[in-house]
Amino acid sequence: MKSSDNEAELAAVSKQNTPRPETAASPETTRRGPADPYRDGQGPESPSPGGAVPEPGGEKLGPGRPARGDRRAKPRRRPAVSRRAQDRAGLALVAPALILTTIFFFIPMVLSLWWSFTKYNGNRPPQYVGLKNYADLMSDPTFTAAASNTAVFAIVTMTIGPFLGLVSALLLNRARAFQAFFRSAFFLPVTMSLVVVASMWKMILNDAGLLNKFLEFFGIPGHDWLADPSTSLMSVSMASIWQGFGFETVIFLAALQSIPREHYEAAAVDGAGPLRTFMAVTLPALRPTLLFVYVMGTIGAFQVFDQIYVMTQGGPTSSTTTLVYYIVERFHSFDLGKASAAAYLLAAFLAVASAIQMKIERRGA
Repeated sequence: MKSSDNEAELAAVSKQNTPRPETAASPETTRRGPADPYRDGQGPESPSPGGAVPEPGGEKLGPGRPARGDRRAKPRRRPAVSRRAQDRAGLALVAPALILTTIFFFIPMVLSLWWSFTKYNGNRPPQYVGLKNYADLMSDPTFTAAASNTAVFAIVTMTIGPFLGLVSALLLNRARAFQAFFRSAFFLPVTMSLVVVASMWKMILNDAGLLNKFLEFFGIPGHDWLADPSTSLMSVSMASIWQGFGFETVIFLAALQSIPREHYEAAAVDGAGPLRTFMAVTLPALRPTLLFVYVMGTIGAFQVFDQIYVMTQGGPTSSTTTLVYYIVERFHSFDLGKASAAAYLLAAFLAVASAIQMKIERRGA
């Protein structure tokens, strides 16, 4: 009995002295690797629950702030510039242009509007006369002749010029060789000064000019094109057309090259001929370009002055006097009230004409 009790005590002692086997690592421990006291929050420099990072000296920084001496710390961002500061900077940049535009454009425009209701010669103070200047213009035969000449000049130039420009653009669009050369050649007169162009055509069209020499070579008698009232305005118009249709050519050519080729291929599949393709594909695509050309051309035609001044100076017998030339003559005569009234009538007419053209284009679209 005693021997069995002794054997039980010896077994218990040996069991206590035997080392325990290592337990198998859990999947979580295997994935995380060996325990890291710094990572597990047991190290001396582990962040506090509030997120503060302690420094070597024991000082804690605020949440998210890097320790001192950490060169990897991101630099602080500068505060964004306020919208008001941006507005002030932009205003400072455009202020010189605004000041010059106000002094040399808006103020004279307002003064001219006031002068149109006054009798003013530049020396004495303006005397208010109401609508008398406008009424006098309507009964002035020189003004009505100038308005008629300007209308004829605009109709001729805006009929022939865009037509020549469109035809030239269609031909250049089909050209495969020397397209850049011909485009530059057509545009070259546009880059020339109006005074140079007018002087050149004046030498061509005068009594001993190149045109008469050419006609006399074929036995045709010459003609003084600029001194005859029946041909002087048409002569000036031809010079203006030659100088300006290159611009229209380049504009139309750019518009033609922007039309997708798929439209023409679809028209060819439908069996459309050249005329039908032009009317159904090309012309509708050119409507915005046509509007631009006619609006800008009309405004330019009604403001013609340089060619008239150099080639004919409004003669003979006011056959080439235009509205702008009439306005300049009134200013030279110190009749500032009537000149201002004529200028505002021209501006009103151009505004109405441009509005009508754009309205027609919108309806067509």
